[in-house]
Amino acid sequence: MTKLSNLCITAALTYLVCSTSVLAEDEKSNPSIRPIEIFACDYNNGKDAADLVRATARWNTWMNKNNQSEYWAFTLAPMFHSEQIDFDVAWVGGWKDGATMAASTEFWLTKGALMQAEFAKVVTCNIHTNFAVLDISPSPDPWASGPVEFSNCTVEKGRSHEDAIGAIHKWIAYQSEHGIESGNYVLYPAYGESSEAEYDFKWVVGYSYKAFGKNYDMYGTGAGWRKAEELFGGLLDCDNARVYHATAVRTVELD
Repeated sequence: MTKLSNLCITAALTYLVCSTSVLAEDEKSNPSIRPIEIFACDYNNGKDAADLVRATARWNTWMNKNNQSEYWAFTLAPMFHSEQIDFDVAWVGGWKDGATMAASTEFWLTKGALMQAEFAKVVTCNIHTNFAVLDISPSPDPWASGPVEFSNCTVEKGRSHEDAIGAIHKWIAYQSEHGIESGNYVLYPAYGESSEAEYDFKWVVGYSYKAFGKNYDMYGTGAGWRKAEELFGGLLDCDNARVYHATAVRTVELD
């Protein structure tokens, strides 16, 4: 994972963390997939997070004025990461479905030039990617900010994605038994990802800070790593997670 993005990973996060849809129990049903976009951005000289807050406030006013009510967004500030994460801020945004994404994108491209210029004064975004999001266990409460983990995961040879998703569900149940609430999402790369990327999906987990700390203790001192080995050993290979502080920029009412 090199750079993310800066214009609304809320699709990956608002739907990831605020959505109320769940994976269908009927294995024969097709799960609901939602599109998100991620921008990886650097602040321009002399600009910082406060300038981005002001730009997003103007953008929200513009979006409301133009009845653009079906797009949500979050910003992500890197917290725990290596030198491979070399952007200042990511923007994640999303929609309920592909048709809404297409209409919203067309509107932005034809009507949003002046607003785009406002963002360009603050940040330069050299990466823009698109992911198909599968809601595994959306957060039980409205989520405005908190830590979010991103891991790149690969399903081992001879095993299926259904096996992997099933194991993630069992891990979430294990967390719940220990009083830890989290929002879990699987992001499949759709457009714009590097041709050198070698993973099947991103596993994204959003917490409150209280739940984040509780999960840390459960995994280490509480020997939760043993359960992780039991569930994922020989099935799913995930790299070391990066952690970001996510802040809601724009939220929407979701079905």
